[in-house]
Amino acid sequence: MRRVKVLSTILMSCFAGGVFAEQEQGLTCHFGYENLFMPVSTADPEQSEVDVKANHVQLLQTGTSVFSGDVDITRAGQQLSSDRATYNRTSGDVTASGDVRLRDSEIIIDSEQAEWSLNNDEGLMLNAEYRIRQMHARGEAAHVFRKGKATTNLKDATYTTCPEGSNVWQLKANKVHLNHETAVGEASNVVVRMGGWPIFYTPYINFPLNDERKSGLLAPTIGTSSETGFDLATPYYWNIAPDMDATITPRYMSDRGLMLSGQFRYLSEYSEGEIEASFLGSDDLRKDGDEPNPYYNEDRKLFTWQNLSQFDNGWRAEVDYGYVSDDDYFSDFGSGLSLSSRTHLNRLAETGYRGDVWDFTARVQGYQTLRDVNEQYKRLPQFLLRGHLPDQALGLSYELDAEFVEFDHKDKVEGQRIDFEPAVSLPMGTAAFFATPRVALNHTRYDLKNDRTDSFDDSATRTLPIASFDTGVFFDREIDIWGDNYIQTIEPRAFYLYIPHREQSDIPDFDTALSTFNMIRLFSYDRFIGRDRVGDANQLSLAVTSRIIDEQTGKETLSFTLGQIQYFSDREVFLPGASVQEDRESDMIAEAVAYINDEWSVNGEVQWDPDVNESNLSSVGLRYRAENGTIFNISHRYRRENAATNVQEGLEHLDVSAHLPINQQWSVFGRYYRSINTGRTLEGLFGVEYDSCCWATRLAIRNYVNEGSIYSNVDTQEQDRNLSIYLQIELKGLGSFGKKSDSLLEQSIRGYQAD
Repeated sequence: MRRVKVLSTILMSCFAGGVFAEQEQGLTCHFGYENLFMPVSTADPEQSEVDVKANHVQLLQTGTSVFSGDVDITRAGQQLSSDRATYNRTSGDVTASGDVRLRDSEIIIDSEQAEWSLNNDEGLMLNAEYRIRQMHARGEAAHVFRKGKATTNLKDATYTTCPEGSNVWQLKANKVHLNHETAVGEASNVVVRMGGWPIFYTPYINFPLNDERKSGLLAPTIGTSSETGFDLATPYYWNIAPDMDATITPRYMSDRGLMLSGQFRYLSEYSEGEIEASFLGSDDLRKDGDEPNPYYNEDRKLFTWQNLSQFDNGWRAEVDYGYVSDDDYFSDFGSGLSLSSRTHLNRLAETGYRGDVWDFTARVQGYQTLRDVNEQYKRLPQFLLRGHLPDQALGLSYELDAEFVEFDHKDKVEGQRIDFEPAVSLPMGTAAFFATPRVALNHTRYDLKNDRTDSFDDSATRTLPIASFDTGVFFDREIDIWGDNYIQTIEPRAFYLYIPHREQSDIPDFDTALSTFNMIRLFSYDRFIGRDRVGDANQLSLAVTSRIIDEQTGKETLSFTLGQIQYFSDREVFLPGASVQEDRESDMIAEAVAYINDEWSVNGEVQWDPDVNESNLSSVGLRYRAENGTIFNISHRYRRENAATNVQEGLEHLDVSAHLPINQQWSVFGRYYRSINTGRTLEGLFGVEYDSCCWATRLAIRNYVNEGSIYSNVDTQEQDRNLSIYLQIELKGLGSFGKKSDSLLEQSIRGYQAD
């Protein structure tokens, strides 16, 4: 089935009575009048003297002074300039005419006539033009009433953040109230115009005068899809306090009904977290395509909570809890690619301590399993203790790694596992070499129950010595490359590991897997991740790394590493479904990274099977990133089917992405991500964006395959594809409309960072 989702925004009259929430500015712009504002003054206007300068002064018997010619009246960071002015010392009233300008640290107002009360610190100006320092805003008004530095009221006014001579967008209102202390503007009977065309009306609106957060309606999203029908969401942002906020989103779906969602975020001295919940009462959709909707007339719900607390005494606490009412919640309502293919929701609560020597963790962990996948074991509870004492007597270092865990499962064997591994090592070396002999003793004990198949030893134990020797040498020399001085290093390394064989088929597999073969695996103490298997080993890992370093800057220009494991005996410990490994050598691994210059870099990796003389895995990538925002990436990834990479299906992917500025305002971007072996385009993305000092827009068109089916060899016509159109318009200083695509570009284009 082909899904089509249109995510865009229409400016609608349903905004009546609402407000627009603040949006971030994308550019730092200069309009030429920044230096015209007065410096910030903390002086009290009522206690400050009035300084008057003029070319001519005339004193009248009524106590009124008449000033003419370049008149400047200044007091406490405020200044009134004009061609002519009168000042009454008794009432404190000032009347000015002819090229009148009133300015302070926040606003500049130009008009032909002004009246000002120095005693009340307020005044009126007619047929005025104004400029606001914050947000680079400007406009015109028939009447401007200014009350000190706190508020400004305007009548028959316009408002825009566009540079002078450009009114790409403009707000026009009967009344405007600007509160400079709270940095919030309010307007009534508002018409918003773009390019001179009216696009929006509301009887009331408010907007920010700076780039700080504020409460208000966020721009709605409107669209349609085969999953929801007509879809309209109108989020409200609530700036509760500097350390907490919330977003409440009513979402109407014509095929399913009304959903209410909420998100609450908090931040304290020691904790940060987020709570999210959604509720759809009685799903109204009868059929999902040609199939009946299994959730018809049922409630659809979601709840998640993530919390991280870190305390000064080394203790920490974490909560990660997720719940959805059904398996298809994310595919029906989630807009993200990764959300639609989730199979497990984490349910974790843990606390722990980290000090100079000891690291302790206590946790309980379970999962909500979605779709037809195997349920994972719950850890109820798990205790981990790690210790490290370096540089003790005779140069010895001591380590301890211990665990107690209770595994719970409704269908499989359950039980307790205790694992205890002390180790001692003797690190030796200088700047030119290192050598570290190490010995450890691993002891594991099980107490099993509910073994319905009678396949395991209910009280199995395993004790194994582990011995290793890790050594390496560092050589370097100075070389000259095209007249520049560099340092070349050669760093050979050898790692010997011995672990005797112990039969472990009578031990269940609770949480263990074979690790991916890579450069890190060459120097690890076990080929398994998890404690249910300890792999037998009699092997020697050999690797050599060479680097070329710029002698002047210290930057690494080129690095290359080649490594392989030599096996002296068969590996007889394996997981269920695997078999004894008899190879005498592992795949060869080569990695290389080259920094051609500050913009260009290339990296590559290959895993080569010498027995069949073929590559099991390879990847190569070329990357360009410039200071002007230009980004270009191209990469190729290959994995051979049924290879030593521990997978049943191969892949070959080509990924090309770019962000290309055309000029200072216009950019284009795109991604082409294709599976060569299946002949499918996994993601096609193209878009264009415009960013100026007063407005910005971005249009993105994306056609993609659900993440869960990327590796599935399904016929192209039967894929579960999605087509999305993202349209975002930002009127800087007023609001942003449409579906934000910043996170989409950060995910699809490596190196892209949204402003």
